[in-house]
Amino acid sequence: MQRIDKVLVFDIWGDYAHFRKIETTTSPLTYFIPTGTSLAGLLSAIAGLKRNSYYQYFYPENVKLSIRVLKSLKKVRININLIKTDDGFYLWDIKKDKRFPAPFEFVKEPKYRIYIWLNDTDLYNKLKEYLQYHKCFYTPYLGISELIANFSFVGEFEATMQHPNNEAEIHTVVRKDKSQLIVEPGKLYIKERIPIYMDSNRIVQEYADVFLEANGMPIKVKSTVYYKIGEENVVFL
Repeated sequence: MQRIDKVLVFDIWGDYAHFRKIETTTSPLTYFIPTGTSLAGLLSAIAGLKRNSYYQYFYPENVKLSIRVLKSLKKVRININLIKTDDGFYLWDIKKDKRFPAPFEFVKEPKYRIYIWLNDTDLYNKLKEYLQYHKCFYTPYLGISELIANFSFVGEFEATMQHPNNEAEIHTVVRKDKSQLIVEPGKLYIKERIPIYMDSNRIVQEYADVFLEANGMPIKVKSTVYYKIGEENVVFL
């Protein structure tokens, strides 16, 4: 993999988010943060990449992503009316009980900071232009199409790798397998197992356990490789 040098940083937020947990069915649950696979779709929507064409850009060798929580995380449940498709996919084909309520879990008023390094120069420059001028090819959303998102460009930064022997405060989520977490009093930690990337058949190829602080406070770690990006310390997924 090439050296991580230039990194794009932008904020994204909305009224609600739903990053559906793969193992849930009729009562969908959500991750607290966008997964690696969700971010691949989000970035592809902004840049205008077609649905089944972008997987090659978001393999681990080609991209590095990280997420910072900017607002306290809270979930709510809302009943959503779904269409019963046992008798068909069109309302006129369904003779009775056309709809049924299902409780969906949402992250309420989320706001995240996204860090991205890309090995593909053309895609990197296209994303940079779109983020700078608040443009998007397709409408960005937070997990499902009804949850439209807004975004703002923070900047392009140099990324400097750090090899600490002692403790360091990290502003992003951290991977369990790449970090030694130091638990501090007064902080609320969440651990989630999220999908990182999938192949062209939409099969997830890598999962990772990540730690995050529910109120967006820095996470203290030791003996962990991280990057200095602006004034923030970042661990990539």
